[in-house]
Amino acid sequence: MNARRLISAIALAGWTWIGAQAAQVTLVGDRFDVTYDDSLIGLFGTPALVGDVIYWFPSGSPGFSAQVSGADNLEVTNSTFALLVTAKPMWQLTGAGLSEGGDYYYFGSGSAGVAASGQLRMTSLDPAAPTVSGSITAAAPFVSNSLLDFATRDWSASASVTLAGPSNQANGSIENILSAWAAGGAPLQSAFIEKKEVALSIGVSLVPEVQPVAMFLAGLGVIGWLARRRIGARDHA
Repeated sequence: MNARRLISAIALAGWTWIGAQAAQVTLVGDRFDVTYDDSLIGLFGTPALVGDVIYWFPSGSPGFSAQVSGADNLEVTNSTFALLVTAKPMWQLTGAGLSEGGDYYYFGSGSAGVAASGQLRMTSLDPAAPTVSGSITAAAPFVSNSLLDFATRDWSASASVTLAGPSNQANGSIENILSAWAAGGAPLQSAFIEKKEVALSIGVSLVPEVQPVAMFLAGLGVIGWLARRRIGARDHA
């Protein structure tokens, strides 16, 4: 067993939930595979892998949300999703970028508001390297509604991390926190925020030794296309 396979085996073994039957799910992609425990998906729900992007669409009631009204004061909702990303042969991992969004409203004669925060983390396992992290930051300030206006507005947030060097395999996690508050005990106040979509883009690049081969094959493809075009032009002449 080579070093890369040994590290992969150790990492997957560490994902087994002690005291419960293993529930590992692997999403197979073109450039990398994603493994997660479907018993630990939390408020995120089941992910889908499309190209180099992993998508979540939290749903249900109350879903991934935080809501307060009247003198409820403060509610904080959080959930974390952990995953293992393994690069395919010829590819290597370079980092990740997160984008997410949903809707919200808040109003009040007292102090009311909402917030979206959290952290994106990534740890290279092969080769081993320190964890890198980035804070999830809202793209724009949250804006209050008029009193008793329950119409929702859209919000978005993002984060990104870059690995210290190319990696064959890495652990990742998304920690999401939604907060809603209506402090001061005023009766006519309410705050609500919900997360509706999450997208994690995995950065990948070709292994350096493979790049010349890829360029050579691409060149052959261009030559073949030009040859077919010339033959077609000659046949129509």
